[in-house]
Amino acid sequence: MRFTTRGGEPWIIVPKLDTLPEPVNLGRLKDAVHARWGTVDLLDLLKEADLLTGFTEEFTSVASRDVIPRELLRRRLVLFGLGTNMGGVR
Repeated sequence: MRFTTRGGEPWIIVPKLDTLPEPVNLGRLKDAVHARWGTVDLLDLLKEADLLTGFTEEFTSVASRDVIPRELLRRRLVLFGLGTNMGGVR
């Protein structure tokens, strides 16, 4: 990591990281999910898990107050997932 300026403002430069090897058991997990449900969209899996457990209620803001309603947060998480190309679990 380097600290510099850009346009007279502070700027942080983070080097690109090397790709890590796939965890040993990830392939087995993918195969088990695929055997049971076929190809599953990861976002659908997370949405259903949240509907059943409400895990996004555990997300907290680092700010002194929450200004984003829960439903908007959930929608943004889905859009983030789509924008970052989170694909199906296979």
